[in-house]
Amino acid sequence: MAVTIAPGPAAVPRRPTRKDTRRLSPGRAVAWTYLGGIVLVTLFPFYWILRTALSNNYQLATNPSSPLPVGFTWGAFERVLGIASTAEAQAQGGSGATLDIAIYLRNSLIYASVQTALIVLLSAAAAYAFSRLHWRGRDLVFNILISALMVPTVFTLLPNFVLVKDLGLTDTFAGLILPGGLFQAFALFFLTARFRMRSEGGGGI
Repeated sequence: MAVTIAPGPAAVPRRPTRKDTRRLSPGRAVAWTYLGGIVLVTLFPFYWILRTALSNNYQLATNPSSPLPVGFTWGAFERVLGIASTAEAQAQGGSGATLDIAIYLRNSLIYASVQTALIVLLSAAAAYAFSRLHWRGRDLVFNILISALMVPTVFTLLPNFVLVKDLGLTDTFAGLILPGGLFQAFALFFLTARFRMRSEGGGGI
């Protein structure tokens, strides 16, 4: 009489425990070391800015390579906040010029807000035309505009300044905002790709 042996239950792979995930393997050690180095390299310039801001300008010149503040002082921050007098600022190596941080913050807020709104509005409108509408020469025009990504920003500084000067917009918010707010190649490329993905039923962010 033949005997049938029923197969046993399939072996279930063991799920890694918390102890396994915490075990430091050579590969994980190398990865953490690499990431730590990247973090240090990224944060070091910010530390150096803070170290310089907390140093006395006169004493800093005597030991410019010191990793710690030279002649520790809050003078730079007091000068920015309008607490230090002109004489105190000059005594610590400052120029003694007046600073109005409120105006600087206001100008930065206006510039960032208006330019961001322009970039989003105009780039979204152009991206809709390039992704959802069909018109002759659409792809050619899109490729020409996107080719601006290959032009370094430094190459456009002088032409933009000459244009702003010829339009009489120097020392105005319009002259500061319009060159970067009217056209951003990356924003156009990103939004066009996103709109096309949505129209084709794809996922994405």
